[in-house]
Amino acid sequence: MSISRYFGLSLLSLALILSSLWLQASEKKEQAEKELQEVKEKIQSVQRKLSSQRKEYNSATQSLRKTEKRINSAAKILRATQNQISREEKKLASNKVQEKELQKQKVKHQAVLAQQLRSAYSTGRQEYLKLLLNQEHPEKLGRILSYYDYLNRARTDSIKELGETIVELAQVREDIQTAIKELAVLEASQKKEQKRLFSLKEQRKKEVAQLAKSIASQDKKLLNLRENEEELESLLQQMQRALREIFKQQNLEGLAKVKGKLAWPIKGRLSLNYGERINQGIRSNGIRISTSEGKEVAAVFHGRVIFSDWLRGFGLLVIVDHGKGYMSLYGNNQSLFKEVGDWVEAGEMIATVGQSGGKQSPGLYFEIRHQGKARNPMQWIRS
Repeated sequence: MSISRYFGLSLLSLALILSSLWLQASEKKEQAEKELQEVKEKIQSVQRKLSSQRKEYNSATQSLRKTEKRINSAAKILRATQNQISREEKKLASNKVQEKELQKQKVKHQAVLAQQLRSAYSTGRQEYLKLLLNQEHPEKLGRILSYYDYLNRARTDSIKELGETIVELAQVREDIQTAIKELAVLEASQKKEQKRLFSLKEQRKKEVAQLAKSIASQDKKLLNLRENEEELESLLQQMQRALREIFKQQNLEGLAKVKGKLAWPIKGRLSLNYGERINQGIRSNGIRISTSEGKEVAAVFHGRVIFSDWLRGFGLLVIVDHGKGYMSLYGNNQSLFKEVGDWVEAGEMIATVGQSGGKQSPGLYFEIRHQGKARNPMQWIRS
């Protein structure tokens, strides 16, 4: 077999392998998209069913839900704007450093070129022409010609470098002006969003007060807490049933092997313990970590988001399935940054701390569930 034919067959084999790999990757992508859509549809079905089964929210709860979801949107926009401002400021600072460096280079090139011109002028005043015409010293002629050729090439290089530096400096200065204009637009947008967020928070205060008024008596408070708990229980049970077949194929490891090793979802002060009495007959199924509003909430372990929405009593809530019946719940958030079907890793941001669900102060409500039953999160988190 000739070498050309051998290489031709090798290239054909390689092309077939690459084509096969591409088709496999494409099929996997299609399968993943199909599975994600199936997950979303099942969860939406559960939410619709839950909505039809639960008792009608009173007007105070409905208003609070609407406002807190609007706060979620406003806070996310504000955070994105602030991140963009931060990037633009870094870019502007980098451009200014570059401008200073290019200005130094420009001055340096100008000085070198000036020195070269002075040397050329000085040499030109000597008897260069006489040396060329003088046949008495032919050994000097080669040296003189080489020297002048060197000076000319050096001047040409210096002029070229100076020209390139001037063009680059002009471009950097243009970039600086563009960045300044973009920053001005972003800062104006930031102020507008801050104003909207402040207005929504003021509205929320009134709605929280109205909700508290509507359940002022102990009996109503107890009923409200029980209804909140029942709604979460119903959501989790129906979610497990609906997603059981899909999640069997995902090989999630659960949390049994990492008991006592998980990082905290957020740093803060423990203000509510697992099992602590909230009201007569009602004890907490999770813990509450008090901290400042807007802090990042991290997933405690690898898993898939199966719920990311507002739920009565828990506000803006994220639920992550970790497999083998284990779930982690993160409630009372200000903003949610993951959607149903998203995969998350340990330490990855999923939300920011808030006081949704009618809470009076910011903090994260955190639960761990196994087979639908609440477990003490402190037994899973590192001390």
